[in-house]
Amino acid sequence: MPRHLASTFLGLALSLCASAFFFWAWYERYLRWDFNDQGRHYDAASQTVYTDAGFVWVLPACGFLLVALVIALRAVWRNRAHRARK
Repeated sequence: MPRHLASTFLGLALSLCASAFFFWAWYERYLRWDFNDQGRHYDAASQTVYTDAGFVWVLPACGFLLVALVIALRAVWRNRAHRARK
């Protein structure tokens, strides 16, 4: 496997894994809860107060997903350009 291809797959895999982790964190910290009008949710079982500030977890999730998309598109464009030269 060529070196640039291996690094492309590694970058793509790492970006997708990081994106999946942050989407999971977004779900766990924000989407799971029904917040009241003050932006809080009280979990009586664990005696924890969750706030609606958990939406920020979606920002790195989308960022890493965008990075993975850019890596994939660059690989496709590089492959097309390489095939066009032959």
